[in-house]
Amino acid sequence: MNWLKEHEADSWILKGAIVFFLLFPAFYSPYTDVYQSAYYAGFSWAYFMMALYMAIQVWKKKEKIWPLSGAALVYFAGLLVYNLLSLYFNHKYLHWYWEQVNNTVAFVLFAVLAIFQVRPDEGKQDNVRFLLHCIVISNAVSLVYYLMGYTKFMVCNNQFIFFELPGDFYESRHYWIYSHKSEYALMLVAFIALFIAYRKKFRSTVTFALSTALLLVCLYLTHSWTGIAGVFLIIIGSVLDQVDWKHFKMKKWYYPAAGGFLVVAGATAYKLMAERNIMNLGNRVPIWKSVWQIILKHPEGWGLRFGESVISVDELGGFLVNNAHNVFFNQMLRFSIPVGIVFTLLFLGIVIYTLVKGRSFLLAGTWAALLVLLDMDYALMSSQMALLFLVVWLITIYKAPIFNRK
Repeated sequence: MNWLKEHEADSWILKGAIVFFLLFPAFYSPYTDVYQSAYYAGFSWAYFMMALYMAIQVWKKKEKIWPLSGAALVYFAGLLVYNLLSLYFNHKYLHWYWEQVNNTVAFVLFAVLAIFQVRPDEGKQDNVRFLLHCIVISNAVSLVYYLMGYTKFMVCNNQFIFFELPGDFYESRHYWIYSHKSEYALMLVAFIALFIAYRKKFRSTVTFALSTALLLVCLYLTHSWTGIAGVFLIIIGSVLDQVDWKHFKMKKWYYPAAGGFLVVAGATAYKLMAERNIMNLGNRVPIWKSVWQIILKHPEGWGLRFGESVISVDELGGFLVNNAHNVFFNQMLRFSIPVGIVFTLLFLGIVIYTLVKGRSFLLAGTWAALLVLLDMDYALMSSQMALLFLVVWLITIYKAPIFNRK
């Protein structure tokens, strides 16, 4: 174990997990088609590496495990309830255990990061900078891949899968290595917030600007207007973090900067309203109503029916959907009402903890953007949840100029 500490084996393993998450997303599934394989992701090499990373972190810092705080005890109690309920409903009705396993790994990862106050940029290896580099490389390849005419890339069951949208599809969109355009948009929004938080780790302002512009181009290609709108919340949060409220004075250049921001925001809002009916949240309200009736009818969850069975939305003229277009509703629809409720509470616990711990407008804007995406679509699969929690944790512990000022 001394050898592991001396050579920072945990840092190398974390690097391996980051590579699998962003550059070689190899996983296994009972399916190989684009949609069902994402809904039923099993063993993931990224999660395997992340589990090893957590194990070494706990071993290295085992003297810090006890005593646990009250919040940690409540969190682990909730995680235990989540697993007990999942085991019960899986054994009796659902028969799909991997979602429970992967979600548990993601929830435990956040607990390890928080309990040990892990800073991946400390020590000999700066893993935050490595993560930033991998994000840039991944999305640069994504752009090339899109220009070649492809929409999604998977490494599933030892097969390379290249997917193109049908030629008569009603809109252009880009998924890259993610399950859907909404999940890609969610991760891009989180990555943009990470870039802003750690902009000093870029070699220069130019490389930071170009890297962020790359993510914005990829976000535009996803055709997720919700994600694009979320970026404005992040920018507002970042700007508010820079304000010294005790000695605030309006400078002349603030006015044209604010005017330009409002023009861009207005143009985005106009484009959004032209393509989506915001009065019913882009048809989400009638979808949620119809799905809720199915959830009440099947409180034990759909299990392996999910993805193949469809729901008719009467308010939209019998429009058919195969999911709730909401991450938390989908947990109830797939895995039962009790499991979905506990999952939601654990997730909200992480949101509340990070906001209290981070105390930054950037983090508040980031969570606002992420939660809108999570509520509007099935924007997060279990296979990406650990990476999202890692990114959120890094934003939580960054040194916000105002809130952390001594």
